[in-house]
Amino acid sequence: MHPQSRPVLLRLVARALLPLLLAASACRSGPPDEGRVRVATFNIRELGTPALTDLSPDGIGRNAQARAAAAIVKRVRPDILVLNEIDLDPAAPGDPSRNARRFAEGYLEPGPDGLAYPFAFAAPSNTGLLSGLDLNGDGRVATDADLGTRAFGEDAFGFGTYPGQYAMAVLSRFPLDSAGARTFQRFRWTDLPGNHLPPDLFAPEVKRALRLSSKSHWDLPVAIGSDTLHLWVSHPTPPGFDGPEDRNGRRNFDEIRFWRLYLEGDGRLVDDAGRAGGYASDRPFVIAGDLNARPGDTAVVYDGVAAADQLRRHPGIQDPPATARPTAVFFGGIRIDYLLPSDGLDVIGGGVFWPDPDTDPAGAALADSASDHRLVWLDLAWPSGSVR
Repeated sequence: MHPQSRPVLLRLVARALLPLLLAASACRSGPPDEGRVRVATFNIRELGTPALTDLSPDGIGRNAQARAAAAIVKRVRPDILVLNEIDLDPAAPGDPSRNARRFAEGYLEPGPDGLAYPFAFAAPSNTGLLSGLDLNGDGRVATDADLGTRAFGEDAFGFGTYPGQYAMAVLSRFPLDSAGARTFQRFRWTDLPGNHLPPDLFAPEVKRALRLSSKSHWDLPVAIGSDTLHLWVSHPTPPGFDGPEDRNGRRNFDEIRFWRLYLEGDGRLVDDAGRAGGYASDRPFVIAGDLNARPGDTAVVYDGVAAADQLRRHPGIQDPPATARPTAVFFGGIRIDYLLPSDGLDVIGGGVFWPDPDTDPAGAALADSASDHRLVWLDLAWPSGSVR
């Protein structure tokens, strides 16, 4: 039974009993299995700084949404966790992973089923970063005086009513090669080969300044034993919230298109360090995050293909059946969150954390309380002895 069809009474009772359900959500799978790496992605619905600093004296987080999200993570117990919509701390612009560490230390580590993530990564986001230009065409340029308003967000490089809203982070049991990471926060939309910028919408000076990523694009190496797995992390803008020019649909399509060009080694892609070129490694990768695009969605089709299908149908990328199901509650349940491994990786399991309320009411209540998205995970076979 889908969550939208459950009886109202069941919802009310489950939420009233949330503290008890949290206590009942103990570890289901124990330590990681030898020869298996579990990767997960989870859009946790704008988990902000206030929730992550609201800790009781014994270190257990008090925010109900963050506790529910943490309980889900503890059930699934991924080795590597990609988080979408975790804010950057505006008080620590030089420490973008601070909130990710707070979530790990304040919500994931405590308790008998505690889950330790000694490694965290985050990088600057375009969300809520003012452009100094009139991007929404309302005849004025937003300033800091507009902080917290839609006008502020619409004149930022990526929509956010304050800096760092809707950002991203990675938590991991395995070392993250932050120095070797490539980020593409500042890559310009007009520099994307074959881009779909609306042809007559923006003034020339605006076109030259617009950035492709609504948040950023990351290629983050993860050291697993003597081998390396690359995480390709992004969170493209949702299509819609625009007009017939389809500026957001076009941007969503091109943010996803970026990964196809990156995989194909396009030399015109330039990262934030000034290094040109696409993916040059022979190591496996996983594309992870909320892509805000449905498989086969006919509302956003350019070059004869739907946005998500640019990756799902690429010969170098797998779309595992284990995760090909709804991942968010919108429109009665749609798939927009993805883990797409490279073709050579051996996928041995996976799923979406969307429990049936009839058979797992505690899990269903946690899912509803944590987010309007659901955690997605994949199990990857890894050489025996390298997973510890």
